[in-house]
Amino acid sequence: MSRTLPLAIALAVVSLACSEPTKEPEPAKRPPSATAAQGAHEGSAEENATTDAPLLWDVPAGWSKTEASDKGPRRAGYSVPRVGDDKEDTELLALYFGKGKNGERDTQWDAWLGQFDGDAKRDAKRETFEVGDNVVEVFEHVGNYKLNMGPQRPGMTRSPVQMVKPNFRMLGAVVRTKSRGNWFFRMVGPDPTVTAQKDAFLEMLKSVR
Repeated sequence: MSRTLPLAIALAVVSLACSEPTKEPEPAKRPPSATAAQGAHEGSAEENATTDAPLLWDVPAGWSKTEASDKGPRRAGYSVPRVGDDKEDTELLALYFGKGKNGERDTQWDAWLGQFDGDAKRDAKRETFEVGDNVVEVFEHVGNYKLNMGPQRPGMTRSPVQMVKPNFRMLGAVVRTKSRGNWFFRMVGPDPTVTAQKDAFLEMLKSVR
Protein backbone atom coordinates (compact mmCIF):
# COMPACT_ATOMS: atom_id res chain seq x y z
CA MET A 1 0.00 0.00 0.00
CA SER A 2 2.82 2.40 0.84
CA ARG A 3 4.50 1.78 -2.52
CA THR A 4 1.46 2.40 -4.73
CA LEU A 5 0.25 5.69 -3.16
CA PRO A 6 3.09 7.96 -4.43
CA LEU A 7 2.76 6.45 -7.90
CA ALA A 8 -1.00 7.14 -7.99
CA ILE A 9 -0.50 10.78 -6.93
CA ALA A 10 2.13 11.33 -9.66
CA LEU A 11 -0.14 9.90 -12.34
CA ALA A 12 -3.00 12.17 -11.22
CA VAL A 13 -0.81 15.29 -11.48
CA VAL A 14 0.37 14.34 -15.00
CA SER A 15 -3.21 13.70 -16.11
CA LEU A 16 -4.39 17.11 -14.79
CA ALA A 17 -1.60 18.93 -16.61
CA CYS A 18 -2.38 17.24 -19.91
CA SER A 19 -6.05 18.16 -19.65
CA GLU A 20 -5.37 21.98 -19.88
CA PRO A 21 -5.83 23.28 -23.50
CA THR A 22 -2.77 24.63 -25.30
CA LYS A 23 -3.07 28.34 -26.14
CA GLU A 24 -2.74 29.33 -29.84
CA PRO A 25 -0.14 32.01 -30.56
CA GLU A 26 -1.73 35.36 -31.47
CA PRO A 27 -1.27 36.39 -35.12
CA ALA A 28 1.22 39.17 -35.72
CA LYS A 29 -0.49 42.57 -36.25
CA ARG A 30 0.56 44.94 -39.09
CA PRO A 31 1.49 48.38 -37.84
CA PRO A 32 -1.51 50.62 -38.62
CA SER A 33 0.74 53.57 -39.41
CA ALA A 34 2.39 51.75 -42.31
CA THR A 35 -0.96 50.95 -43.97
CA ALA A 36 -2.25 54.51 -43.57
CA ALA A 37 0.93 56.01 -44.98
CA GLN A 38 0.86 53.70 -47.98
CA GLY A 39 -2.75 54.55 -48.72
CA ALA A 40 -2.09 58.29 -48.45
CA HIS A 41 0.89 58.03 -50.78
CA GLU A 42 -1.09 56.13 -53.41
CA GLY A 43 -3.95 58.64 -53.25
CA SER A 44 -1.58 61.58 -53.67
CA ALA A 45 0.07 59.98 -56.69
CA GLU A 46 -3.29 59.41 -58.36
CA GLU A 47 -4.41 62.97 -57.64
CA ASN A 48 -1.16 64.44 -58.99
CA ALA A 49 -1.45 62.35 -62.14
CA THR A 50 -4.89 63.86 -62.79
CA THR A 51 -4.07 67.42 -61.79
CA ASP A 52 -0.61 67.83 -63.29
CA ALA A 53 -1.09 65.91 -66.55
CA PRO A 54 -0.10 68.26 -69.39
CA LEU A 55 -2.53 69.31 -72.07
CA LEU A 56 -2.05 67.53 -75.40
CA TRP A 57 -2.84 68.70 -78.94
CA ASP A 58 -2.20 67.82 -82.59
CA VAL A 59 0.43 69.94 -84.33
CA PRO A 60 -0.63 71.19 -87.79
CA ALA A 61 1.32 69.90 -90.77
CA GLY A 62 4.27 72.10 -91.73
CA TRP A 63 4.77 73.63 -88.28
CA SER A 64 8.24 73.10 -86.85
CA LYS A 65 8.83 72.73 -83.12
CA THR A 66 11.37 75.25 -81.81
CA GLU A 67 11.19 74.54 -78.08
CA ALA A 68 9.58 72.26 -75.52
CA SER A 69 9.59 72.09 -71.72
CA ASP A 70 7.60 70.52 -68.89
CA LYS A 71 8.46 73.40 -66.53
CA GLY A 72 8.01 77.17 -66.60
CA PRO A 73 5.45 79.16 -68.61
CA ARG A 74 6.77 78.32 -72.09
CA ARG A 75 5.69 74.71 -72.70
CA ALA A 76 6.10 74.60 -76.50
CA GLY A 77 7.00 76.81 -79.43
CA TYR A 78 6.46 76.40 -83.17
CA SER A 79 7.67 78.17 -86.28
CA VAL A 80 4.84 78.69 -88.77
CA PRO A 81 5.58 78.66 -92.54
CA ARG A 82 5.62 82.08 -94.19
CA VAL A 83 3.09 83.00 -96.85
CA GLY A 84 3.68 85.03 -100.03
CA ASP A 85 6.05 87.96 -99.58
CA ASP A 86 6.16 87.93 -95.79
CA LYS A 87 9.73 88.61 -94.69
CA GLU A 88 9.31 87.96 -90.95
CA ASP A 89 8.66 84.81 -89.00
CA THR A 90 5.38 83.88 -87.37
CA GLU A 91 5.63 82.10 -84.03
CA LEU A 92 3.17 80.17 -81.94
CA LEU A 93 3.70 79.63 -78.21
CA ALA A 94 1.87 77.27 -75.87
CA LEU A 95 1.96 78.71 -72.35
CA TYR A 96 0.99 77.61 -68.86
CA PHE A 97 1.15 79.99 -65.87
CA GLY A 98 -0.30 77.78 -63.13
CA LYS A 99 -3.55 78.30 -61.24
CA GLY A 100 -2.78 81.63 -59.59
CA LYS A 101 -3.40 85.18 -60.81
CA ASN A 102 -0.95 84.82 -63.70
CA GLY A 103 -3.09 81.97 -64.99
CA GLU A 104 -6.21 84.11 -65.29
CA ARG A 105 -7.39 84.95 -68.80
CA ASP A 106 -7.48 88.74 -68.45
CA THR A 107 -4.03 88.89 -66.86
CA GLN A 108 -2.48 87.46 -70.01
CA TRP A 109 -4.85 88.81 -72.65
CA ASP A 110 -4.69 92.38 -71.37
CA ALA A 111 -0.90 92.28 -71.60
CA TRP A 112 -0.97 90.82 -75.12
CA LEU A 113 -3.57 93.23 -76.47
CA GLY A 114 -1.76 96.11 -74.76
CA GLN A 115 1.10 95.62 -77.23
CA PHE A 116 -1.08 97.03 -80.03
CA ASP A 117 -1.87 100.67 -80.75
CA GLY A 118 -5.38 101.83 -79.96
CA ASP A 119 -7.94 99.99 -77.86
CA ALA A 120 -7.26 96.43 -78.98
CA LYS A 121 -9.10 94.98 -76.00
CA ARG A 122 -12.29 96.67 -77.21
CA ASP A 123 -11.81 96.04 -80.92
CA ALA A 124 -10.54 92.44 -80.93
CA LYS A 125 -12.84 89.81 -82.44
CA ARG A 126 -13.76 87.00 -80.06
CA GLU A 127 -15.35 83.58 -80.18
CA THR A 128 -15.97 80.71 -77.75
CA PHE A 129 -16.51 76.99 -78.29
CA GLU A 130 -16.29 73.75 -76.33
CA VAL A 131 -13.95 70.82 -76.84
CA GLY A 132 -15.01 67.91 -74.65
CA ASP A 133 -15.03 69.18 -71.06
CA ASN A 134 -12.87 72.19 -71.97
CA VAL A 135 -14.02 75.69 -72.88
CA VAL A 136 -11.91 77.46 -75.51
CA GLU A 137 -11.94 81.26 -75.91
CA VAL A 138 -10.22 82.91 -78.89
CA PHE A 139 -9.48 86.50 -79.86
CA GLU A 140 -8.08 88.01 -83.05
CA HIS A 141 -6.64 91.45 -83.72
CA VAL A 142 -4.51 93.19 -86.37
CA GLY A 143 -2.67 96.50 -86.17
CA ASN A 144 0.62 98.12 -85.15
CA TYR A 145 2.33 95.62 -82.86
CA LYS A 146 5.04 96.88 -80.51
CA LEU A 147 7.91 94.76 -79.24
CA ASN A 148 9.76 95.82 -76.09
CA MET A 149 13.44 96.11 -76.93
CA GLY A 150 14.99 97.28 -73.66
CA PRO A 151 14.65 96.86 -69.89
CA GLN A 152 11.49 98.16 -68.26
CA ARG A 153 11.72 100.70 -65.48
CA PRO A 154 10.10 99.87 -62.13
CA GLY A 155 6.36 100.43 -62.29
CA MET A 156 6.26 100.55 -66.10
CA THR A 157 4.43 97.97 -68.20
CA ARG A 158 6.30 98.88 -71.39
CA SER A 159 9.92 99.32 -72.25
CA PRO A 160 11.02 102.87 -73.19
CA VAL A 161 12.47 101.38 -76.40
CA GLN A 162 10.05 99.58 -78.72
CA MET A 163 10.07 98.19 -82.25
CA VAL A 164 6.84 98.77 -84.16
CA LYS A 165 5.60 96.00 -86.47
CA PRO A 166 2.85 97.38 -88.74
CA ASN A 167 0.09 95.12 -90.03
CA PHE A 168 0.80 92.33 -87.54
CA ARG A 169 -2.00 89.96 -86.55
CA MET A 170 -2.37 88.07 -83.29
CA LEU A 171 -4.48 85.02 -82.57
CA GLY A 172 -4.78 84.35 -78.85
CA ALA A 173 -6.59 81.55 -77.06
CA VAL A 174 -7.19 80.20 -73.59
CA VAL A 175 -8.23 76.59 -72.98
CA ARG A 176 -10.08 76.37 -69.68
CA THR A 177 -9.74 72.90 -68.17
CA LYS A 178 -11.47 71.56 -65.07
CA SER A 179 -8.44 70.10 -63.33
CA ARG A 180 -5.35 71.41 -65.16
CA GLY A 181 -5.89 75.16 -65.05
CA ASN A 182 -5.85 77.51 -68.03
CA TRP A 183 -3.57 76.85 -71.01
CA PHE A 184 -2.75 79.67 -73.41
CA PHE A 185 -1.85 79.75 -77.10
CA ARG A 186 -0.58 82.83 -78.95
CA MET A 187 0.26 83.21 -82.62
CA VAL A 188 1.66 86.54 -83.82
CA GLY A 189 3.24 87.60 -87.09
CA PRO A 190 2.62 89.33 -90.43
CA ASP A 191 -1.07 89.51 -91.30
CA PRO A 192 -0.98 87.34 -94.50
CA THR A 193 0.73 84.39 -92.78
CA VAL A 194 -1.37 84.46 -89.60
CA THR A 195 -4.57 84.81 -91.62
CA ALA A 196 -3.57 81.86 -93.81
CA GLN A 197 -2.84 79.75 -90.71
CA LYS A 198 -6.00 80.64 -88.78
CA ASP A 199 -7.86 77.46 -89.76
CA ALA A 200 -4.88 75.33 -88.70
CA PHE A 201 -4.73 77.24 -85.40
CA LEU A 202 -8.39 76.55 -84.71
CA GLU A 203 -8.08 72.87 -85.67
CA MET A 204 -5.18 72.55 -83.23
CA LEU A 205 -7.36 74.00 -80.46
CA LYS A 206 -10.16 71.60 -81.33
CA SER A 207 -7.77 68.69 -80.84
CA VAL A 208 -6.86 69.51 -77.22
CA ARG A 209 -7.27 66.68 -74.73
